[in-house]
Amino acid sequence: MQERQTKQKQIIYEALKTLNHPTATEVYGYVHEAYPTVSRATVFRVLNGFAIGGRALEIRSAGNEVRYDYNVAPHCHGRCLQCGRVADVTVEGLPQSGIIAKACDDFDVESYALEFYGTCKDCRESVKA
Repeated sequence: MQERQTKQKQIIYEALKTLNHPTATEVYGYVHEAYPTVSRATVFRVLNGFAIGGRALEIRSAGNEVRYDYNVAPHCHGRCLQCGRVADVTVEGLPQSGIIAKACDDFDVESYALEFYGTCKDCRESVKA
C-alpha cells in the first residue's frame, strides 16, 4: 500500500532537504515559521515515518538529539565534538555503493554507519576570536 503524500509531508520533506542534517526540533522551527498550523507532533511523527519508510536516515549518537538526513544513499558523516553539528564526509577510496562487510560467527551484517569526529568551522573560528 502506497503512503499518502500530504501537503504537510511535502512541507516537512522540503525543510529536511533545505536544512543540513537537522534535528526534529530544528525542522519544526523552520516549518512553523512559514506554516504555523503544522504542529510539533506532526513534524516528529512525519520524520519518524520518513525514517521507517526509507525516505530519510536517522543519525543517532549517544548524548545527542537524533538528526535526520534526506540522503539515504550510503555515505559517511562527521560530527562536531563542540556543538554536535553533523556534515557529510567524503572518504577517498570508499566506493560510492558503500562498504561490503562479512562478519564471522554466523553474523549477518545488515547495515553500517561510519562517523568521524572533529570540530566544525564555526566552532574553530569561535575559539580563534
